[in-house]
Amino acid sequence: MTRLLILTAMLAAAAAPPGAAPSRAAAPKAALAKPAPAAQAPARATAATAMTCPLGGGSFQYSPPVPAAGGGERPDGKPYGAGWPPPLPECPDNGLVLYKEYSAAEAAKLEPLVAAEPYQALRKSDVQYYRAYWLMKQMELSPEDYLWVLLQASWQADDRPELRRRYLSELAEESAKAAPRAADLNWIGMEGRAVNALRELGRFDEALARLDKVPVKSLDVAAPEPGDQTASAKQARVRRGWFNYLTQMRTVLGRKDSSLEPFELLPRSVALVRCLGDSAGFAEAQAAFCTKEQAAVELVRAARAKEALELEALRKSREESGR
Repeated sequence: MTRLLILTAMLAAAAAPPGAAPSRAAAPKAALAKPAPAAQAPARATAATAMTCPLGGGSFQYSPPVPAAGGGERPDGKPYGAGWPPPLPECPDNGLVLYKEYSAAEAAKLEPLVAAEPYQALRKSDVQYYRAYWLMKQMELSPEDYLWVLLQASWQADDRPELRRRYLSELAEESAKAAPRAADLNWIGMEGRAVNALRELGRFDEALARLDKVPVKSLDVAAPEPGDQTASAKQARVRRGWFNYLTQMRTVLGRKDSSLEPFELLPRSVALVRCLGDSAGFAEAQAAFCTKEQAAVELVRAARAKEALELEALRKSREESGR
């Protein structure tokens, strides 16, 4: 349990290209062939585990949740499906967030930080992942670790718009302080998320200036064969994923779109399913996307109709057989 759940969730954010399933090996938007499920499965809880707080020694029960897989990610990296980001163990008395298993030396360093007013005030005003981010900075972890946690704090604040905007702004500012690493896909991935944060904040000129500094052309590698699962093929898919994401980002920035989910930045399968719905409430860009992709949308519609007929036939067969 050395790293606990926070690094499991960090890996989801850091590694999957936009549109792909979460995984730390790389970074966002590649596998779009699989249609998005009609409904998202709920997050699943596991058996409760007894835990002991490293400060004060109090015990509590923690049920590590298993977030549901959902078919790709939002432009900000949040996977589709319930339970993202998964809640972390937290000491009930002092509010210490257990983002890892702390050593005795780390616990000694954490004790005055957690007891002090700034951290206790965060318990009232901020989400759990922001508190984890704050502690990680105080404990002098690397930006590569704590920036992904701050990103997840913005997901956790989905229902608190002003707080989410504050986190997105802090993400853009803090990530800009990190030394550029043009050959590092994790750095490129965080820059992509920072550009998206600036876009959502309506800071389009800043987002474009930031995007201009990312070596997008270096990501334009040949697409590997679909069945190729070698390390080099997986790396190429990640690069292609970020290349597509950042290329589409420039299009979205050009029209000054600050919406949470511009269709061009969604996994293709998700965007096509959105086009099946009532377009009356669509923005002009969304309607234009659906018109352009009408042939693909109709294929999805036909596949869903066929699936519905097959499920109905199966249901009737079971009823007739008494099963």
